[in-house]
Amino acid sequence: MTKIVSVCVFMLIGVACCSPQDVTRGSWLLTSCQLAVKTIDDSTFTESAFEAYRDGLCRGLIHGISDVSPKVCAGEDVTYGQEVRVVFKYLQDHPEELDQKSSRLVEKALAKAFPCSKKVDN
Repeated sequence: MTKIVSVCVFMLIGVACCSPQDVTRGSWLLTSCQLAVKTIDDSTFTESAFEAYRDGLCRGLIHGISDVSPKVCAGEDVTYGQEVRVVFKYLQDHPEELDQKSSRLVEKALAKAFPCSKKVDN
């Protein structure tokens, strides 16, 4: 009986510490956007397929939210690269929020940097 309990405890610990990260949370987005900034800054950097996926996840989420959120009013002169940097900096500056949904964090970061003149409720 103690062997069974020991095996179960060992398995639970393994699942808890080795589970994949939640790709919908800010902690995953932070690393993804770090890759995006690296590829923007260094044209010689070659991404692996997985890094390209994460880079695309960051850029795509930011691009989509920037285009559709009524809280974000980035001017036509603002590039998507600038928006990536804004979100990346926000995530670095707010580690206490990294457990929140990525989409919410992106919208908060962009709305703070590029607010609309007309106030929109949260």
